[in-house]
Amino acid sequence: MVFIGQAFTAVKLTSGEVGLALTPLSRFDSCIGASRLAGTFTVYNSAELAKFFCSTHPFLRSIGLAAINSVLQGELRARSDFLEGDFLDFLQVKSGDKVATIDYYTTKIEALKKTDLTIFDDRFSGKRKDIPILPLSKLQAKLLEMDVVVLPPAFLDRTEDVRRFASNAREVVLVHPTVPPFPTPFFERGVTMVASMMILNPNSVLKFVMEGAGTTMFKRFCKKIVFRAES
Repeated sequence: MVFIGQAFTAVKLTSGEVGLALTPLSRFDSCIGASRLAGTFTVYNSAELAKFFCSTHPFLRSIGLAAINSVLQGELRARSDFLEGDFLDFLQVKSGDKVATIDYYTTKIEALKKTDLTIFDDRFSGKRKDIPILPLSKLQAKLLEMDVVVLPPAFLDRTEDVRRFASNAREVVLVHPTVPPFPTPFFERGVTMVASMMILNPNSVLKFVMEGAGTTMFKRFCKKIVFRAES
């Protein structure tokens, strides 16, 4: 089943597993809706839904990622190659480090302010006096000087580009509850840490997603996990 909430898109498998992706921020025509395929998704299996991740349509792409994550959540229970906790618990940053976050990670800003922090986010560019917030157009020019780069799920298929731009960075971190908990492809493309979550109570997560919950409320039903690349 497919659920499109205000903040998150969810796919629930017949096995009960739930996977999430971010619902696109772009507005859609209320007459046409998010997609003309609405009402037909129940006939698709998980493999068919997952193929939507290759679509250029943002709503279909989010459904594809949620489907992929629903399958990976089921497989995650058999894995033991991850650490439990917030990625900041394992990311060793010093006050002099140049840190870049691509996207405005609201709950992480205070912890990272002790570093030389730069945020790249078109929505908030120039809107804080204490922290430089730059447009994404400045990304390529600025990443070379960074020690640590933190990426959102919007950059899942651009990690190679970021690694190339940030060739001097000792850490490139992919972070979000919707990041697929399957790190190998990202490690092969230069990411050093993948931070995601394990859903412990799929039905509760689905209920909160459909009632507009944000990530801070997931901690009741999930646990944060981190995959570390081998040195």
